[in-house]
Amino acid sequence: MTARLTRAFGRRLRRLGLPGMLGIGGWVMAASFQLSAVLPAQQRLDEVRHSAASLQQRIAQAGRRLNSNERPPAEQLVAFYRVFPDEASSPDWIGRIATIAQDCGLSLDQGEYKPTRDTVGQLTRLQMTLPVRGEYRQIRRFLTATGAALPIVSLEQVQFERQKVGDPLIDARIRLVLYLGQAT
Repeated sequence: MTARLTRAFGRRLRRLGLPGMLGIGGWVMAASFQLSAVLPAQQRLDEVRHSAASLQQRIAQAGRRLNSNERPPAEQLVAFYRVFPDEASSPDWIGRIATIAQDCGLSLDQGEYKPTRDTVGQLTRLQMTLPVRGEYRQIRRFLTATGAALPIVSLEQVQFERQKVGDPLIDARIRLVLYLGQAT
């Protein structure tokens, strides 16, 4: 019986010829591609669209809540300036920077400090220029740790200089700015 089915199937394939067999092969490949790639991709796309719609809805709700609890600009400004510590605490903040440098294997033996009072706002910028000598990794770790630990400090400039090509130590000149609130 199977031999008869095989012969019948073979006769039909011969009757189709090469174009018919290629057509059937293309149809089988298209069907398998549809099942293996297109349908899962459509499911993922539907999930992403649903997730995006959910996020948009949550953002809209958060925006409505913010607008309903909105404080006057004067209160917002007062709250903003409360984030910054007082000028009198600058030695403590400089000490924290020195501690971070020491933890990273660097020493801050000297530095230039230049305070500038903001004429419009209520902040004082304490600009610090710190010469440092160490390995590149140590200096980079110091800059990263300082930014992470002290949000009121910003990196303004870094200048690297190596005396010799093979020298592992680098001379760096780091300019940090410490933002402090003005004493009232």
